[in-house]
Amino acid sequence: MYKSLVALLLFTQALNFAAAQGTTSESNSSEAGTGIELIDSLFIFSDSVNLNPTKPKSSGALLTQVINKAQRYAYDLSELNIELAESLDTAAMSERLTIINIVAKRVKAKTESDSGYLNHRYLMGMENLVSTVVDENMAIQKNIQDRVDQLYTVGDRLNSIKSDSLFAMTLRDSTLVPAINIELNMLRESLRNIDSIYIEQEILAARFQAKVSENAMAFLSLKQYLNETKKKLDRQYWTKEINYAWEPRNYEVFDDLPTRAKRSLELNVDLMKAYVDRNLYTFIICTLIFGLIYWKIKSTIKEINSQKDFASLILDRVKYFNKHTFFSTLIILIPIFLIIFSKPPLVFISVLSLCLVIASSFLIKEQFGQKINKIWFGFLTPYIALAISSLNWIVVYQERSYILLSSLAFVGMGFLVLREVLTNKEKQFTFLKYLAIFLIIIEAFAFFSNILGRFSLSKTYSVTGVILFYRGIGLFLFVNVFLEAIYLFIEHSKKESDVFTSYFDFQDLQKRMKGILYVFAAAIWLYGLVWHLGFFDQAYQGVQEFLLKDRMLGDTVFQYGSILLFITVLYISTFLANNIAYFASVKDQKNASSRKQRLGSSVLLIRLAVLTIGFLIGMTAAKIPFDKIAIVLGALSVGIGFGLQTIINNLVSGIILAFERPIQIGDEIQVGMNAGTVKDVGIRASKIQAYDGSEIVVPNGDLLSQSLINWTLSDKKRRVELIIGVGYGSDMKLVKSVLEEVMKGERILKAPAPRVYMQTFNDSSVDFRVLFWVESMDIWIDVRGEVMSTIFEKFAEHDIEIPFPKRDLYLKSVPSNWRENISKPGEDISPKKLDSESDDGSTDDNKKSPEE
Repeated sequence: MYKSLVALLLFTQALNFAAAQGTTSESNSSEAGTGIELIDSLFIFSDSVNLNPTKPKSSGALLTQVINKAQRYAYDLSELNIELAESLDTAAMSERLTIINIVAKRVKAKTESDSGYLNHRYLMGMENLVSTVVDENMAIQKNIQDRVDQLYTVGDRLNSIKSDSLFAMTLRDSTLVPAINIELNMLRESLRNIDSIYIEQEILAARFQAKVSENAMAFLSLKQYLNETKKKLDRQYWTKEINYAWEPRNYEVFDDLPTRAKRSLELNVDLMKAYVDRNLYTFIICTLIFGLIYWKIKSTIKEINSQKDFASLILDRVKYFNKHTFFSTLIILIPIFLIIFSKPPLVFISVLSLCLVIASSFLIKEQFGQKINKIWFGFLTPYIALAISSLNWIVVYQERSYILLSSLAFVGMGFLVLREVLTNKEKQFTFLKYLAIFLIIIEAFAFFSNILGRFSLSKTYSVTGVILFYRGIGLFLFVNVFLEAIYLFIEHSKKESDVFTSYFDFQDLQKRMKGILYVFAAAIWLYGLVWHLGFFDQAYQGVQEFLLKDRMLGDTVFQYGSILLFITVLYISTFLANNIAYFASVKDQKNASSRKQRLGSSVLLIRLAVLTIGFLIGMTAAKIPFDKIAIVLGALSVGIGFGLQTIINNLVSGIILAFERPIQIGDEIQVGMNAGTVKDVGIRASKIQAYDGSEIVVPNGDLLSQSLINWTLSDKKRRVELIIGVGYGSDMKLVKSVLEEVMKGERILKAPAPRVYMQTFNDSSVDFRVLFWVESMDIWIDVRGEVMSTIFEKFAEHDIEIPFPKRDLYLKSVPSNWRENISKPGEDISPKKLDSESDDGSTDDNKKSPEE
């Protein structure tokens, strides 16, 4: 088609040229009707069309326009044909939709047949199964909707092409350009075929849309049925189901209990497979993450052991990873997996909980000691049996005796743990004490509920108590193992020349990280408690309604959820900013050998950037309008200008310090009467660690307004000055040579060269001024002490006198009865008294105590 159109285009160009040559002498007054006359003379129209009389004034130009349109439409129709060829996979989609419909009917039929033995776990499993199938149905619906949207676009383009007058005309004289009629007919045929395919595709999409809608209605009805059944069970949850423990049995005993247990097992396996298939990529990513972290920790321990000088001391602090790397890694990741996977079935949660318990079993002894370890393993088998029993999909009252005994046993377990932890006051045992009290209370409640005939209530609380007790210990281990992993990575990242992290640094690191880790672990534990007790939906709806309900404050509409989100984002950004500053300061103080290698006050800019980004993200996420914030800030600008000018001054000064960098973390500075090492450059104030160990908080404004002495601004070299006095009778040349000899010590820099000057003539000494340089501020006091000790020793060797104050006492006479005065009680026999009395008892004032 395209080749013939090109040939036609060349032909019409020649025709156009000939027509132009023949019409150069025509009058302008006849131009208005030329276009219509040409169209009428060349073409016949099947319908009335709008003709533009100002269009082509020659037959060649008109034919060129027609051929150009035909060429463009031929290309457009080819594109539409390709788009329509990409049809839906009707065979696979039809099969999947049929299976989904069958599942919906079977779930409802199964639920209705088991209506007399339903429990919350049964309904939770069915809801999860329904949710899985509904997601698949919605995925098909999305594919169909995408196809419908594509067909809508194709239809608009087809209608635009069909409405063009090109498809409503033919040449009057087909012998003039016979190929034009052929091409126009081919275009019309192609348009009809594509239009037919388009209509078929629309009908097909509509048919599948109807099937998807039918399935959606079936699942909507099923969800309503499950919700009604759940509400009914909630009303019966606290009522008596079976006889009291002292009454005759009034419930049916199943003879086919193993068969029912097998069916429950098969159903759980099917649910697990369906959930894994639905989240296959997530499972693969989580597996790769686990393998990567395990390999990284294993290699980190190996490298520390082989390369670090303090490997034994470092690994002595590592209680978990050094012996149980695999299970420690598992404990780190399982709590995170509990949040990553959405809408998990009960069997999946049970598998993760069991993995957490098994991994924790290898670390219990190191964390809590031998006695708690024995209690843990002693009750591990009943825990597993009770957890497996919780996976039964229907109520089996034959389990009553077992549930009764297990509740009583775990009450005993709680008392055993409580007895052990009460004798230990460590923080970890305090946590265990509260966990044991929780286990005792909830298992005792389950025990009495069982006795009073509330079987489902008893089983739910008994299973929940045991699972949450073991999970609580696993989460406590998660916090400690996580901190240990951070410690390992920090030690591994240090250079060989660096020292290991001190005990106090390790404690400080734990204090900083433990808070947020405990919040995370507590949130997971509370989520598990609400979920296992069956109150998650009610709690979720209540919290959602409380947080998302619109509230009015004046003319402003707000939600508590927005405020909570804003505060959460600010808390996270503050946590990140503070910890970034902490790790940067630790690195600057210990790892950087040069001032240029430190981040120093640039950390302040990072903190401000993190806080600013967090604030903006929080504002955006909470949907707080920026214009209202600007109005509030404008209204407060006067108050800020006067009342907060000092704070603003310090804030701006901190930013100037970050850009100009007159001080860095680790610098030795002196501001006024305060001297020490810069420990932190904050937003409002900076901290200086004084040489006596105290911390001085200096506002940033004072660092710029006062004279600042920075001993380590350019380098860390320090000049030391000593004033050494010698006696006037000393050989001054010998003194100078001895001092110059001392200045040749190893730790004294040769450039700049040390200097010895005779300084002053004092009353009792001749003072020499000794000047020398040391390599670092960190050692100048040590070197000064060594130099002074060496000078003292050298002066003693060469009999050089170091003058000091002297006092000579001359006694003119001593009383003859001074011995008798000693024996008299109450008599003053002090040396002063003896010195002041003469032989006849008179006082002698002729004392001499010259000072040389």
